[in-house]
Amino acid sequence: MPEAQGRGRVLPVQQEDPVKKIIAPFVIHGICRDETEALQMLAKDYVQRQVRRYTERVEHFRSLYQISIEQFAQQVAALCKGTVQIPALDHLDRHEQIMQAEDDLEEWQAAEQFLVRWQAVEADLRHAATA
Repeated sequence: MPEAQGRGRVLPVQQEDPVKKIIAPFVIHGICRDETEALQMLAKDYVQRQVRRYTERVEHFRSLYQISIEQFAQQVAALCKGTVQIPALDHLDRHEQIMQAEDDLEEWQAAEQFLVRWQAVEADLRHAATA
């Protein structure tokens, strides 16, 4: 289809790279030498905070239940069958114990999985920084 007389094609407006936009202030204000250093600093800080977050979450459950996650999973299964009670949840009635134990198991498992993933990212970043 021919273009209307006097009208050209409209070109898309160039968008500034969002990553560069985020890290530019670190370079402009002299906090980092260049964009690579800024990106490495931000990534390292964020990953360390995630590792700390999930470590704290895992430690919370280990401290609360005083057993490993595998042992806790076995206790939850036994609790659901009515063959055991979980000491840390004695203050709750049986139905509430089951609900709380299942919620905690799911959250603990997720925290363990995310901790492993974030630790792997942390190790990869360390290797990338030395390469």
